[in-house]
Amino acid sequence: MQQLISWLGWGDGIGAIAGISAILTVLAILAPVIVGLLLYGLERLQVILIGKINRQFAYFFVNYLTFPGTFIHEMSHLSLAVITGAEVCEICMFESDNGRLGHISYRNRGPWFIKAIQETLISVAPTVTGTLLGYVFLKMILSGEYSLWANLALGYLVVSLVNHATMSDSDLKGYFSGVWFFIVPLFALFFIVGLLA
Repeated sequence: MQQLISWLGWGDGIGAIAGISAILTVLAILAPVIVGLLLYGLERLQVILIGKINRQFAYFFVNYLTFPGTFIHEMSHLSLAVITGAEVCEICMFESDNGRLGHISYRNRGPWFIKAIQETLISVAPTVTGTLLGYVFLKMILSGEYSLWANLALGYLVVSLVNHATMSDSDLKGYFSGVWFFIVPLFALFFIVGLLA
């Protein structure tokens, strides 16, 4: 953190550490949204490129042929719902109405602030999980330790994750409903790390 403070020319006092901590807190909160938007852009790029050959196939490819991404997306929601104590009401992996491919229905439990935190963590789960798994799979491909067929399968999984690790409109709404509870702990973490550095 000290390098960042000196790079910005803010001095070396507590105020500089607090300023950098505030910036890092905002970046940490917005990071999943930014990553989700980048993944959405890659998904749209696929639709455009494949759509030059056949537009219907492009949507079929992005939505249905990359089903493992949908499965991982919904399982991420489910995992965080169970971990945070929400009551899972319905699990649907195959759905084609209202533009949805699957869904997990759950009911948050606990006091209002716990419900808001549950909603935030459950909503952001697919972007975090998809990004981390995509990174691991890309590292595996680039390691050169696997066969051509294994690399093709891993590549297929990466494309599936790109297509389905984004946050839906309802995920974004849920994320911002409780992400504010993380501001003070994140700021404190960055501030303490800055002081100890």
